[in-house]
Amino acid sequence: MDFENGKFLLDIYKNYKDLQHFFLDNDYQQSLISFFNILKPLIPIKNIAAFFLKNKQDKDFFYVYQIEDCQLLEYIHTHHEKTISSYHSSVHYLLICPLINQNTYYGELLFIRDIHEGDFTQKDKEVLKDIAHFYTSVFIDKDTYLHNLLNNNTIFSQFLDNIKANVLITNPHTDEILYINEHMKKNYRLDNPIGLQCWKVLQKNAYHRCDNCPVKLLIENPQQCYSWEEMSSFDNHVYQNYDCMVEWFDHSLVHFQYSVDITAIKQLTIDASFDELTGIYNRKFGKQALQNQILKARDDNKNIILCLFDIDHLKQINDSYGHHDGDYVISTIASYVRKTLNSEDVFLRLSGDEFLLSFYDNTTDNIHEHLNQILNDLESLKHDENLPYYLSFCYGLYKITPDCSLSLNEMITHADEKMYKWKKHNHLKKALDDLKKNSPVQNQFDYNKDLLYDALVKSTDDYIFICNMKDNIFKYTPSMVEEFDFPSEILTNAAAVFGTKIHPDDRYEFLNSNQLIADGRTDSHIVEYRALNKNNEYVWLRCHGHVEYDQDGEPSLFAGFITNLGKKNYRDNLTGLFNQFELEKRINETAGPFALMILNINDFKSINQLFNRDFGDNVLRIIGQNLQTLLHKDATVFKLESDEFGIMFKNIDIHSIQHIYQQIEKYSQDAHSYEDKHFTIQFNAGCVLSPKDGNTYLELRKNCEIALQYSRLQAQPHLILFHSHLSEEKTYSLQLINALKQDILNDFENFSLVFQPKFKSHSHKLIGFEALCRWKNPYFQNIGPDTFIPILENSGDIIPLGKWIFNQSLLQLKEWILYNSSIMMSINVSHVQLMENNFVLFIEQTLHKYHIPAQQVIIELTETAIAQSAYLVIQRIKELRALGVQIAMDDFGKGYSSLSLLKDEPLDIIKIDRSFVKDIKKDTFNATFMKSMIELCHQIQLKVVVEGIETKGELEIIETFNPDYIQGYYTGKPMQTDDSIQLILKKNVDN
Repeated sequence: MDFENGKFLLDIYKNYKDLQHFFLDNDYQQSLISFFNILKPLIPIKNIAAFFLKNKQDKDFFYVYQIEDCQLLEYIHTHHEKTISSYHSSVHYLLICPLINQNTYYGELLFIRDIHEGDFTQKDKEVLKDIAHFYTSVFIDKDTYLHNLLNNNTIFSQFLDNIKANVLITNPHTDEILYINEHMKKNYRLDNPIGLQCWKVLQKNAYHRCDNCPVKLLIENPQQCYSWEEMSSFDNHVYQNYDCMVEWFDHSLVHFQYSVDITAIKQLTIDASFDELTGIYNRKFGKQALQNQILKARDDNKNIILCLFDIDHLKQINDSYGHHDGDYVISTIASYVRKTLNSEDVFLRLSGDEFLLSFYDNTTDNIHEHLNQILNDLESLKHDENLPYYLSFCYGLYKITPDCSLSLNEMITHADEKMYKWKKHNHLKKALDDLKKNSPVQNQFDYNKDLLYDALVKSTDDYIFICNMKDNIFKYTPSMVEEFDFPSEILTNAAAVFGTKIHPDDRYEFLNSNQLIADGRTDSHIVEYRALNKNNEYVWLRCHGHVEYDQDGEPSLFAGFITNLGKKNYRDNLTGLFNQFELEKRINETAGPFALMILNINDFKSINQLFNRDFGDNVLRIIGQNLQTLLHKDATVFKLESDEFGIMFKNIDIHSIQHIYQQIEKYSQDAHSYEDKHFTIQFNAGCVLSPKDGNTYLELRKNCEIALQYSRLQAQPHLILFHSHLSEEKTYSLQLINALKQDILNDFENFSLVFQPKFKSHSHKLIGFEALCRWKNPYFQNIGPDTFIPILENSGDIIPLGKWIFNQSLLQLKEWILYNSSIMMSINVSHVQLMENNFVLFIEQTLHKYHIPAQQVIIELTETAIAQSAYLVIQRIKELRALGVQIAMDDFGKGYSSLSLLKDEPLDIIKIDRSFVKDIKKDTFNATFMKSMIELCHQIQLKVVVEGIETKGELEIIETFNPDYIQGYYTGKPMQTDDSIQLILKKNVDN
């Protein structure tokens, strides 16, 4: 219990005083309601009952109670006994506090608690008995009653003296101190300040009342309460003050102040808001400040120029001169930028070497001039201080107009794109300038031949390149020098010489891949691009390189090979991978055993819908390159039609294939982004083995597609190896799809809904139901939603079925509300539905059509749907919540992104997946995970449903973790409409 609370102290003080008037007027009911409302947040209490003698001779009680009836009151009616200590209950705990003052018995005060809350603790009993004793003083003369409030022996006085806060009572007209608690005396080193003016003893060199003191306002409006911050001149601490007027012993109004030292909290807030190295905003608080500035600019009809800048060569400075010098570069550049900003500009550090600036009511021309001046000043500093490195940065500008509708992240992305273009231009220009100043031809080239050998072993023979990473000098083979007209085999500025020959459309991939090597974020790469040869023709090249490190762990040698792939008639235009014609050619030319796997990106069309087709094309290109890098030792990757990739393996067994697919699956579970937009991928996969599953390209491709299609029908994508029975199952699957379509077209024939109840944990009160779809076609037995829902999602037929489910669910909810107005309905929604343009409008119109309160509808989305974290997904969820609908994440814990979702997404309820309930008695991980997740969710104000409870033992364990709600076959199986109504009538529905 936290009694160190100013509002509690003030309320209990007022309640004591008010009780005198209430009791003298016999207004018991109102006084106990007030008392109950004060105590309930601090001590779990269901009811308070007070019993008083009508007179000293009469043994009958005059009693009052509140909240709800209980068996206790019926007992008193029946027995009319002076004492009720003989009462026992199986549903309540009682604490009986006799009201005795000066050996006179006045009655009893009872505190009542539900049995599931547990008995009153010793501390509870001490507090409540002291309070009961205090209340008996109302039966004595009023002067004794009032003085008892603050004498040293009362619980109220003990509260005031023991709390770690300052309590002060003053005369509002003279500022004389009437009362000061022990904590405040100690803080201000005061012995007996009673009667002195507060500002003389509590402030240094003060000649009048504090400027911000609200006493004058309180005199004018004594019903108000003011909260304000104060910097004390006595100890230079910051205090949060709470001031109001209360009645004093002589019935005059006095000034009551409760004051808490918040200096440490303020400092923590400052520390949490600013970057320690630079003193500017950190990422989190800086973005908040920027968002506020954007809103202000919209209101003022002003433009903002957003600037993203990136410090040049910071990693190289850290590696070569140490992090101390790197920190010097960061802080110096930040300082030069900061001292030139206006008060309304915002400056924050996004990451290690990335910063964000926003210039309020300015122009891009002014900002270019401003930033170039800073760069010139930094260059002068380098020469003045004789620094061995440059202090410079690249930047990009984006203009934010008052009518701009982009999100902040999208604005930053635009600025980032501008910065990247500027950086490419600037770095290429610098390389060309260096080329003019220094000849790229060198007579000497030194390298560690042992490390060179290690790198070449990891590659194969073609154009060979070697880079001494200590000096950044490249050596190329004579054949490559001749083919691409290089000035020499040894080059000091390879990026300048070779970079000019790369096709413009491929420069990003070329530069990005090499930058990953330069930054130390990877030690090998495979990248494909087009380069201009001596005949002025673009030819495709594949570069495969590896980094070796010296004995100190520093990068020493980067070496590998570049394969000339020639012209692109057997290449996919988008990805640069081999296409299906090359796959056919290789299959027909391969004599020995091999395997063919075809991958399909599950629900790839959602990525195109969420962003656009160009974005989707770039996703395909990135995935293709990553697959080739991932599998370069084991296979060749081909780009097939649409969103399919082919992979050809030689001399491989089934176990190895499954292992490789696990690698691919692990890659798919990584976080993926392009242009600062995040997306998720999952792969369906089919696989065939030659010669077992076919000999010709057409036969193998057909059987592999059958296995792939069967993979698509599964609830969770995974690898399917072809078997002859799959041909038969393909026919079955096509018949199943056709039957589903026909039933949907026939006004949802054979579809129905059942409803599984959800209960409040511990009390097991019914709170609502989850609508579950069932399909019972006479020709297809035992087809569950785990099978038919993915099929309908893939075909798009989930859209009409989902609307039917929502309509039927609300119709049923409307009927339930007749029996209980607070019942809830949970409805599952597919991510395909969520992506539909008019989805939110449909929800709003349907709620209005059936007159259903939105807050009684919960939309359940799978973790996969929410994890896409795309702007449109988040926007749809926010729009649904704006309607009043609650959002639940279903199957929480199954996916890889669960914890980040809790942090980032706008959710109301989490449903922990049933897989964590199974074997919870034996599985320590599941129990620990569930307990931790429930505690975490409660800390961030999320409700938790645990589903899939099937035994009493599971329920008993799970309820020790204190989830909010429970659901499962043990507590209630899915049921028909009539049964659900009977359950509502039977159960005590939680309101």
